[in-house]
Order: sequence, then C-alpha cells, then structure tokens
Amino acid sequence: MQQMVMINSRPQDAYRKQDVLTAGPVDLIVMLYDALKKNIILGKRGIEKKDVPGAHKSLMKAQMILTELINSLDMNYEISAELLDLYEFALKNIADANMQKNIEPLGPVIEMVDSIRDAWKEISAMNRGQIKLGEERA
Repeated sequence: MQQMVMINSRPQDAYRKQDVLTAGPVDLIVMLYDALKKNIILGKRGIEKKDVPGAHKSLMKAQMILTELINSLDMNYEISAELLDLYEFALKNIADANMQKNIEPLGPVIEMVDSIRDAWKEISAMNRGQIKLGEERA
C-alpha cells in the first residue's frame, strides 16, 4: 500500500520539476511568490488550529523563500532597495507571527505578496505577448 502512494506522487513531483526547469526567470519569480503565499497561509492555518510544529515549519519555509528573494536582488537597480524594505518587513512580521503564534502580523504580508506577485504575473504575460508577437512576424 505504501509503495502505491509513492508511485502515485512521483508523476506530480516530476511535473513540478519540469515546470521549474522549463520556466523563464520571471515565471520562476512568480512561482516563488506562489510558494511564499502558500506557506504563509499554511502557517496561519497552523496557528489557528494550534498546530505549533506545522505552523513553525510553514512559516520557516516562507522565511527561507524571502531570504532567497533578498539574495537574488541586484542592488544596482533602484527598485531593489524598495523590494528589500518590503522583504525585510515581511520577514519581521512572519518571525513575529511565528514566535507569538499570532496571525495578525500575517495579514499585511499576504496582501503585499499578492500585490507584488500580481505585478510579476503581468510582466510574465507581457513577456509572453512579446515573444508571440515576435514569432508571428518571423
């Protein structure tokens, strides 16, 4: 029985891996934001359900994703400093929520993540539109 579960989960894992391997840089950023939001929401649910280990695990994953986003910033661009401020705000709020097991600090972070993710999603759609437009001319 246990082998069947493992076999059934492998196609999904392979599909996700293929998505990441074939994604462009902007799509990878959107995927990071999706994973960030997912882990914040899971952490929030864990706190609400009094699942301390589950909440902690999810919120730590969210912090790791934010750390990766911070490490990927190119500080030669003005927007990077603004993003750094937002990421640091998110890190502080997630850490506070995790330490206090309080969902309040997570609300503004979820809104911020949604807003930035939507902007990257638009950039991704514009990039695809330019590629399609260029292909039609060829």
